[in-house]
Amino acid sequence: MEPDEILLGELAEALDEASDADDLAAVGRALWGWHDPDARLAELVSDSAAEPLAGVRSSGDARLLRFTAEDVGIDLEVVDGHLRGLVLAPQARSLVLSDADGAVIATAEPDASGWFDLELPVRPARNPLVRLGLSDAHGVRTWTAWFRL
Repeated sequence: MEPDEILLGELAEALDEASDADDLAAVGRALWGWHDPDARLAELVSDSAAEPLAGVRSSGDARLLRFTAEDVGIDLEVVDGHLRGLVLAPQARSLVLSDADGAVIATAEPDASGWFDLELPVRPARNPLVRLGLSDAHGVRTWTAWFRL
């Protein structure tokens, strides 16, 4: 057996054992097919699902996420079949929510203040891996980091 084959076999075993292997594989496939290299990436800086809400009596079912990139900020709330939020970006025009296969799940246009409401389709048994794309008046696109609904 060749050294490369051995290494690939060990890598496959490690990925099978990783709890996030499915997410990693989905993101890898999506990156391989990514055709928007000029787009900016908005980093996930806060996710209420990963951190306890201090000083809050009841967090309910809402999940709060915050993404930032250069001159763009996106605050999201995932609640009751909707993805609601606020875009802080100059001349934000349209939003598109895509799954790991590139299929469009939902679209919206932020209002003059930057608020938007994306109605999500019926959730599958497993929460899909998604990302939000924002386009401005100049055609510049910003993608959020991948996250699960």
